[in-house]
Amino acid sequence: MKIRMIMAAAGASVLLLSGTATAAAAYPIENASVLTNNDLYGAGKLPDAACAKRPPKGKTTASVSKHVKAIVACLETTWGSYLKEANLPYVPVQFDLKDRIEDPCTHEARYPKSDVSYCGGRAWFDVQIRPDWTKSSSDLDIFAKLSAAYGHHVMNMVDIAEGNAALHYDTRPEAAEQYRRYGMQSKCLAGVTAKSVWSTLGYPAKDLGRMLNLMRTDGDTKGKESLYGKGSTLVSWAKRGYASGNPKSCNTWTASSGKVL
Repeated sequence: MKIRMIMAAAGASVLLLSGTATAAAAYPIENASVLTNNDLYGAGKLPDAACAKRPPKGKTTASVSKHVKAIVACLETTWGSYLKEANLPYVPVQFDLKDRIEDPCTHEARYPKSDVSYCGGRAWFDVQIRPDWTKSSSDLDIFAKLSAAYGHHVMNMVDIAEGNAALHYDTRPEAAEQYRRYGMQSKCLAGVTAKSVWSTLGYPAKDLGRMLNLMRTDGDTKGKESLYGKGSTLVSWAKRGYASGNPKSCNTWTASSGKVL
């Protein structure tokens, strides 16, 4: 298992489309068993978690930071135990809490609002806490972004990230579809995570639908090239993960192209 240098925001993965590959990829994906037949899919359901109830989010940076740390700790314990029990690779995630994630060139805030950036090369989260999180009366967006980012971490640990990076493509639309599959898998795994931890962290049952629907905001902007997929498709995959509670349901690589638009 190699921890690859993958940079992704929890809301929308960063897609690099420079150049074209030498061989076309099949649709659905073929000759990439690490994607289509990954051992993760045979590990069974993610068990109900046994975490402490999340602390109140509050409306200060300190209270939000404490809240974030509690959720990450729960995800680490839950997924770590599951992966080790299934004899799958596990690497603890590290994270840093910041008030801004700077663009390395402009030194301006990379994202105007709170977000989570994942670096697969270091198995690292940069969590940017901005006023939208501190002022909000809801903590659902925090869970939505952290769980999607942790989905990227899971995919990295089991070599799905590496398999995706190794795929060939001839055209930009081919590459975009491959990365939509990758991003949608992270949303589905976020749904699996929610199924496991929702109750133990003390989230109200009535808020589940609202949290899953937050994935919709990460969809493509109308009129622009389709890189991340329709908001409705992202929500569909997140709900699929929650309904099953099983990573097996998150195999976007064998889905038809129409399921990853």
